[in-house]
Amino acid sequence: MKQIGRTTVNISDLVYGCWQMGGDYWGPVDIKAAEETVQYALIKGITTFDTAYCYGAGKSEELLGKALQDFRREDYQLSSKLWVTSLGGTEAVKACEDSLRRLQTEFLDIYFIHYPDPTGTVPISETMEALMYLKHSGKIKSIGVSNFSLAQLKEAQKYGDIDVIQPCYNLLWRFIDKDILPYCKEQNISVMAYSPLAQGLLSGKYGPGDCREDGRSHAALFQEPYYGKALKVTECLKEIAVEYETTPGNLALNWVMKKDGITAPITGIRKKKHVDDGLKALDIQISDEAMARIEEESRAYTATLPHFKSFFAEAVLEEDVK
Repeated sequence: MKQIGRTTVNISDLVYGCWQMGGDYWGPVDIKAAEETVQYALIKGITTFDTAYCYGAGKSEELLGKALQDFRREDYQLSSKLWVTSLGGTEAVKACEDSLRRLQTEFLDIYFIHYPDPTGTVPISETMEALMYLKHSGKIKSIGVSNFSLAQLKEAQKYGDIDVIQPCYNLLWRFIDKDILPYCKEQNISVMAYSPLAQGLLSGKYGPGDCREDGRSHAALFQEPYYGKALKVTECLKEIAVEYETTPGNLALNWVMKKDGITAPITGIRKKKHVDDGLKALDIQISDEAMARIEEESRAYTATLPHFKSFFAEAVLEEDVK
């Protein structure tokens, strides 16, 4: 278990990502299979579940709450997220209470601001005041931000506790290495990394010309020339995986787990097999030489990327990032 910041919240070494349970970005959901997989994961030791209102407009939260209703609340941890349409003070409190109702729980272990206000009309002070109220009232135990820049993180800290952040982080997407990760280490802010497999790109399942027909068709790294270049990193993982009798995806997940400053990765899980694979990744031990080769391929790739605004679109923030 890993501690969240300076709080009393502890999370599992691997976090169960519940975006796919919303049925929007990832396609249709087998409800019975999803419930059984959540329960299987908890029994196997993955005790922390990360969801959000915008994952199917509450559907993921509802399905997760139903799946966990027969388990003791002290045996698992829940994190959810405040969507950008509810950043105002009153709206934020109501949104949290609605999430609690859907999840069938009296409190959230972590409540994230999902994204900074895209309109710039709601002061972060107002949102943070609402979250601090929720924390003091016992409805949330810790506060996090997701997809914030360093400047936005520092601004939020002026008005309350930031215990944890949730950025995208993987072998192909390492923008937080520059400033956010060192700052969080300095401030004792935990880091829960989402998309550790780059939405499956590091799984080794895709090749040249493969087309994603779900929401990933718009994601930055699934576009050329970035997609083709990313496959070189995947090929490196495939070669090393053969040597260590594991999978490219497990190597990629293990790399995030071992990264200094990362508290835990959040991995999307659809099947019981994904649970077993994720747990196997915890125990992988590879040589320093193999790790150095992975690191070299990763840095060579990420050095060529423009600074995208988001993993999920092609908009660029800066033309060049060193």
